[in-house]
Amino acid sequence: MLIDLPSYIVAWLVYLLSSVGLLIVVWRMTRNWTWRRTRRVTRIVIAVTLLTPMNIIANGLWLAPAFLVAAYALAQNQLDIVQQSFSVMGAAVGFMVLMVLLESVARRLLGMRYGE
Repeated sequence: MLIDLPSYIVAWLVYLLSSVGLLIVVWRMTRNWTWRRTRRVTRIVIAVTLLTPMNIIANGLWLAPAFLVAAYALAQNQLDIVQQSFSVMGAAVGFMVLMVLLESVARRLLGMRYGE
């Protein structure tokens, strides 16, 4: 084991705080975009890229951000791990798109406008 559990938890907390900070910046940068769908897709892709975890050890519970796992595996020419991490991120994007579509349908059924 390369890292002990308290250091692992602290590293994840630092990463999550910085990711949330970056998401706040992206949210503010895209808030004035006139195309709502483009704005939503951009936010979804960035959130999924930053916040999707993936196992780094087959039998363990050690997680890392999926895009970092993919980059490291690509540098080591392990294309099966790259494919696995992209499939995990693709599933997360699909789930988020489904959630946004459900929210849009719920708004239409309840007669709510955006920005209320």
